[in-house]
Amino acid sequence: MSASRLHHPSIRASGRPIRFWYDGQPVDSLEGETIAAALSAAGIAQMRHTRSGERRGLYCGMGACFDCLVTVDGRASQRACLTKASDGAQVRSAMPAGTADDPLEPLVPEAHEAAEVIETELLVVGAGPAGLSAALAAAQAGVHVIVLDERPQSGGQFFKPLAPSHAAATPTDTQFAQGLALARAVQEAGVRVIQEAQVWAAFSAQEVGAVIGGRATTVRCRQLVIAPGAYERPAPFPGWTLPGVMTTGAAQTLARAYRVSPGQRIVIAGNGPLNLQLAVELIGGGAQVLAVLESAPRPSLRHARDLARAARNAPDLLLQGWRYLRQLRAHGVPVLWGQAVTGVEGAERVARVHTAALDAVGQPCGTARSFDADTLCVGYGFVPSTELARMLGCEHRVAPRHLGHPATVTREDGATGIEGVYVVGDGADLGGSRVALARGTLAGAAAARALGKTPPDTTDARRQLQRAAEFQQALWSLYAPPPVRLAELPDDTVLCRCEEVRFGDVRAQIRAGRDTLAAIKRNTRLGMGRCQGRYCAITAARLVQEMTGRAPEAEQYFAPRPPAKPVPAGALGFEKPEWGGHKPAITPNLARPVEGGALPAMQADVLVIGGGVLGACMAYYLSLAGQDVLVVDRDDLNLQASGANAGSLHVQLLSFDFGAKAQAGGGPAAATLPLGPLSVRLWQEIERDTGEDLEIKVTGGLMVADSEAGMRFLQAKVALERSYGIEAHLLDAEELRRLSPALSESLLGAELCPMEGKINPLRATYAVAAQATKRGARFVRGCNVTAIERLPGDGAGFLVQTSRGPIRAGRVVNASGAWSSTVGDMLGVRIPVKGAPLQMIVTEPAPPLVDHLIAHADRHLSLKQAATGGLIIGGGWTAAFHEGMRLNRAERDSIEGSLWVARQVLPAVSGLHMIRCWAGMNVNIDGAPILGDVPGVPGFYNAVTSNGYTLAPISARLVTDLIVHGRTDVDLTPFRIDRFL
Repeated sequence: MSASRLHHPSIRASGRPIRFWYDGQPVDSLEGETIAAALSAAGIAQMRHTRSGERRGLYCGMGACFDCLVTVDGRASQRACLTKASDGAQVRSAMPAGTADDPLEPLVPEAHEAAEVIETELLVVGAGPAGLSAALAAAQAGVHVIVLDERPQSGGQFFKPLAPSHAAATPTDTQFAQGLALARAVQEAGVRVIQEAQVWAAFSAQEVGAVIGGRATTVRCRQLVIAPGAYERPAPFPGWTLPGVMTTGAAQTLARAYRVSPGQRIVIAGNGPLNLQLAVELIGGGAQVLAVLESAPRPSLRHARDLARAARNAPDLLLQGWRYLRQLRAHGVPVLWGQAVTGVEGAERVARVHTAALDAVGQPCGTARSFDADTLCVGYGFVPSTELARMLGCEHRVAPRHLGHPATVTREDGATGIEGVYVVGDGADLGGSRVALARGTLAGAAAARALGKTPPDTTDARRQLQRAAEFQQALWSLYAPPPVRLAELPDDTVLCRCEEVRFGDVRAQIRAGRDTLAAIKRNTRLGMGRCQGRYCAITAARLVQEMTGRAPEAEQYFAPRPPAKPVPAGALGFEKPEWGGHKPAITPNLARPVEGGALPAMQADVLVIGGGVLGACMAYYLSLAGQDVLVVDRDDLNLQASGANAGSLHVQLLSFDFGAKAQAGGGPAAATLPLGPLSVRLWQEIERDTGEDLEIKVTGGLMVADSEAGMRFLQAKVALERSYGIEAHLLDAEELRRLSPALSESLLGAELCPMEGKINPLRATYAVAAQATKRGARFVRGCNVTAIERLPGDGAGFLVQTSRGPIRAGRVVNASGAWSSTVGDMLGVRIPVKGAPLQMIVTEPAPPLVDHLIAHADRHLSLKQAATGGLIIGGGWTAAFHEGMRLNRAERDSIEGSLWVARQVLPAVSGLHMIRCWAGMNVNIDGAPILGDVPGVPGFYNAVTSNGYTLAPISARLVTDLIVHGRTDVDLTPFRIDRFL
């Protein structure tokens, strides 16, 4: 048996020996164990390749970090920690090339015509202690219960049953026994437990989206219990991304479930008794543990009261902890109190672990120490998995423990402010397994009562909850670590594991004033990877707090977006009815300002209202012309429509801007055509002027057709566009195939518009604003305009009242996008602009598939491949405003319809995961912008356009020329507000 296989007198290997291939090398395994367990047993630590060429290994061990991704038989991005090994499988660390010889194989079987629908009285998400106890309590009251769980087996992170690769005649410890007993009781109560079911979204209290057996499933329920558990909190230090560094939970899963040691020479570090348990389990199986480092100081007489409280409420757990310490001492494993890891070194994996004692404020002090080790297990506590609860709009608060984290606000029984929704266990807030069991029971009973059932008496559960909560508080006091301080971490330490964003990158953004998580995300890509911010968001929030002194608020964390975890895109695509044009909606105030204090009275030659891309471009051109310009926004720069933009540079007409679907007969949109090429060239000039890479790629746009009617549509559209001076060509199927071979063979042809392309909207707006700032432009955030008064006398200007104080301005430019009509109302000017919430989708990074901007003649589609490799999929699919959350949210029908169209055009989409879906506010006019001055209101100008990112530079340039010179080189007649008067 391998030296990495742990032994136990009561546990035997029961899975048959199998062999698979990893990067061309044979790996022996046991049927029933995961690929990660087999690789660890073989001493292989390297798995995923990062964009920069670094390697990652097993880290979280529970499918949350996405660092252990491998390709299995052509199926990309499979989590090795959850994917079972199979005999003869070809496993590799790199993604397929996406070519005919090395395709991205579909991740799931071809989707049916619609998602399967399952109905139940109570749906429980998560089969850990909280979820199982909730299901049992409700089922005992006669409720029909379904439990969905992502793992291969019930039990969650705490119970961790033996994998099918091993067997034991009887449970080997109390923890195993309790977990098996609870799972058996749930089964006997008639609960339907579905394992390996991925819940990817909660759309309402009665509707949850899941993928079960590779098939999209909509679960409809009358009551919902969310019990997703927690994941281990990040603890960054130099080298923490090296293969061989993993969480304590990952190592414990290897040891308890698969009987595999995580390495040969192991150091364990962190905070709390779970690290002691892991060390004992490893040495009991024959592994070598060099030391256990505990960041809290050694308990002493000053902890007598806490020790007594712990002993009173859970004497068995306190005794267990004492036994762990005794066993470690007997095996010569030192427990080093008040010490922590300061860094890790190694080439292909961990080779050396550096440690130091901590002083009272959490900083290294005293003599440093090093260990020659190949594995470091770190466990510094947990973070609740609040994704689904936040997606539903449940109230959250910031819990201050460790780095701080969002925690769901609930009553004792887990009830939230949303009727019929309960959140329990460590997925709501941290409390340990016994608190989770008790709260789960109370939630199940409460759900049963809401359904008109009579649950068993819960007096004992409430008593257990009180005792468990008391014990947990005492335990935290006993293990109270020094405060976390990030200031001393070197700038080159990785903060975001997925996107390789370093502390220095984030510090630079904060110093530049981009000091919100949203702004940092847009400027660095922090939180945009597959883990969706789980292992960087709370660290970044803490860093912002340290550098600004501003305490975080729950709504300042990343907005809750589906999917909860990356989900196979091919499973979710279903054909939906097409519709004509954008659907106008209300345009409420979505701002969440972090600044709002009163400012001294301000003055400017030109006041620009709106800090999106148009406002930034106005500042750019006005400052270039020597104007004193002030830009105000009620939120932050680039946060609404501009910051949620997909970054297409459109030159040809969109499918719904031509023909029967077009607004106002298509005339206004057609009149706008000459502006597109001019604006794209201005973007190229801006890129050169800023000296930044805005990822502008003018590779051409393809509007494809899959029917003869679609080809006739394109033929007529090309003729119109050429009449306006747009270069456009009609391609047949063979020409299209040569130009873009990854597109579907079912396509009959396409229109090629060579001037189209793409830009990174997350960088461009900030780069333009920064350049304008260098030229003297000023930007003020958190500044909501509440009233505008025209001052008496020619050229006297305006007095503008704002939430931060008055502003005197000679001229005012309305660049507030979907909110422009509100600004116009302040001056009695009717501006016919409405908002249109739209959604976009991005996949995981893929190999090169398409160079062009792709659209469809008959369908809503905008598809392009970003510089990072992800496919950005849009095209005008409707999102919806959630009043309680003050947030535009993606809709299930739109997600499904958008992915179906994308898959028909680019089949490789079926081989990728959707990692993020977001919504932004589009501007809805009549197909043309509104530019220029307003009759009867001298000094007031509009700069509003529905094709905002493409047309921002030309729109701003024209309005600037009008302000500065009183004329423009382009006839503004088709774009003036006069056409509506």
